[in-house]
Amino acid sequence: MNHLLRKACLAASVASASLIAVPAVAAPVGAATPATGRAKIVKPLVLTSTRNLDFGTITLGTIAAAGETVAMTQAGVVTCGSGGLTCSGTPASAAYNVKGTNNQVVQVFAVASALTNANDGSTLSFTPSAPATVTMPNSGTAGVNFNVGGSIKIMPATTDGVYSGNINVTVDYQ
Repeated sequence: MNHLLRKACLAASVASASLIAVPAVAAPVGAATPATGRAKIVKPLVLTSTRNLDFGTITLGTIAAAGETVAMTQAGVVTCGSGGLTCSGTPASAAYNVKGTNNQVVQVFAVASALTNANDGSTLSFTPSAPATVTMPNSGTAGVNFNVGGSIKIMPATTDGVYSGNINVTVDYQ
């Protein structure tokens, strides 16, 4: 009887072990609506400066203590302060051309820079004015042109001389 009881216990142990050791296997399930893949390929942008910005000649007069602002629109129209300055010459806004992929919107970034006097090293702060975006035309290879204007502030202590410096403009796809 002891032998029979041992066989029954052994059989029960094997049966319970086999129930525990066998995991439940579920059938594979796919998504009801599968995801799609997408890749947008664009040409690298090429930015070229085609014309330099020129405020023309600014003649100093009696300048207010707070200074006078000389501003140029993107179209190249100059406003010469509020009376203490005289502007003359042939002003021109800076011009750029950007080439890239057709029908894409391109962001334009222009940041302030310094214009330095060649005579004494003094500087004027240049604040650019550029379009926020341009759209690439259908033709693609010709690219699209845009202009950059901006402003400078003339103070009573501003020295005479030619001020020049780089206009920092970059572009990127939107």
